[in-house]
This record gives sequence, structure tokens and C-alpha cells, in this order.
Amino acid sequence: MASLAVIRAQVESRLPGALTVCERPTPEVFPSGIAELDRQIGGIPQGALTQIHASESHSSGKSALLISLMSQVTRREQFCALVDAGDCFDPASAEDAGVNLARVLWVRCSTKKRFHPGKPKPGLWGPMEQAFKAADILVQNGGFGLIAVDLSDVSEKLVRKVPLTTWFRFTRVVEKMPAALVFLLSCPAAQSCAGLTLRLDCAEPEWSSTEKTGSGKISHAQFLSQLRCEVEIGRSRMPKPVQSTTRPKFAVPPIWA
Repeated sequence: MASLAVIRAQVESRLPGALTVCERPTPEVFPSGIAELDRQIGGIPQGALTQIHASESHSSGKSALLISLMSQVTRREQFCALVDAGDCFDPASAEDAGVNLARVLWVRCSTKKRFHPGKPKPGLWGPMEQAFKAADILVQNGGFGLIAVDLSDVSEKLVRKVPLTTWFRFTRVVEKMPAALVFLLSCPAAQSCAGLTLRLDCAEPEWSSTEKTGSGKISHAQFLSQLRCEVEIGRSRMPKPVQSTTRPKFAVPPIWA
């Protein structure tokens, strides 16, 4: 019986490189702008699909993370595209958070169904279907450092009906581009097609302490100063700079809860 070395030599002589281990290069990343999170994941990978999901029942920090990421990308003088299925984006607040709106393309998906005589009625997908079509156009044409698709307001039932082939197609196209493709969802749907999966959960609120007002009087009112949100790394092809057995937490202002 031929030894393993002999078999390997015979295969390599006919098919050079057939048995060579192919290591996937570490992708470039965009920093999220949240130090606690970047220490754990290294950043949001370019050339990959990232899904960020959280429950619809409470504030989670998804919007805070997205705005922080957009701020980092536009500061690098790159362009961002935001496909907003729920029409939830607030440009004024984003600008206050450091986003350069001159470098942002905001695609607002209509919630109204349009019916045309002589044409079949559209399905029940509504804004989500528009969002996927817009994202497909953006990914195919390129030119953006970040393409974000916010499906946070789309029900989990509809998100889970998206076929795996759709996610696979997005992954195959974006892996050839120096761009980060980020989906904000109510549940994980891309499965193995995602290069990075983050699950966010709201942790404890932090309240401002009692302090004096401008008139010199002591105010006993408490104000929500920030929310500390918990993040779980569900899937990552990135080498983790920090190995931790606990879920990292990051703080966000209440407006971006």
C-alpha cells in the first residue's frame, strides 16, 4: 500500500496545489467607535456580511452601534448607504453624533403598497422587499464603504422567510468588495453566510446623580444618562483580540437605545 507521502506527491504532480491548505486572509475592518466592543471583535469586517440582531421587545443599542459605525466610516472620507425599511433614521441626531451627512445616501422604503392596473398584486413583504432590492442595487454598483440595511422594524416571522440563497448571494458579491455590509435584524437569519453575528441585549440603565441646577437649587430629579448594553458574539470569522468568558458591555446615550 502506497504511503501517504507518495499519494500526496502523485496528486500534487497532476494537480499542483490541490492539497495545499488555503487560509482566508484576515479582512480589513472599520472600527465601530465603541472601545469595549472593538477590543472584543476587532471591528466590523469589510468584504463580509455582518448581522446585528436584538429582540423587538426592548431597547438594545442597535441604532447606537450603527450611528457610531457610520460616524467612523464618514470620518475616513468614505461614503455610507443606509437602507431604512422602517423609516426610523433621524439625520439631525446622527449629525450630532458625528456622522457627515454629506457622505450618506439615505434610502427610505415606503410603507404604502402601490397597485397598478393589469399587474399582479405585490406580496406581503412590503418595505422589506423594497429594502432588499435597494441593497442589491447598492452592492452590485459599489462605491460605498458601508452599506447598512435596517430591518429592525420588520417582524421576525417575515425575516425568517428570507431564503438562504438571498443571504448567500449578498455574501458572494460583497466578499469581493472593500465594503462592510451590515444588516440590523430582529433575529439571526443569515446563518453561516454571515462573517460576524452580534446579538445585543439591554442591560441595566444608569441614572444621573442628584445635582444643583443653574439657579443654585438642588434638583432631586433623576435622569437617564446612559444604557449599558450587553453584546454576545454569536459567530465570527475574525480573530478575537481579547478572549473573554463574559459578554462585553458598552454604554450608549438613551436617545440611541
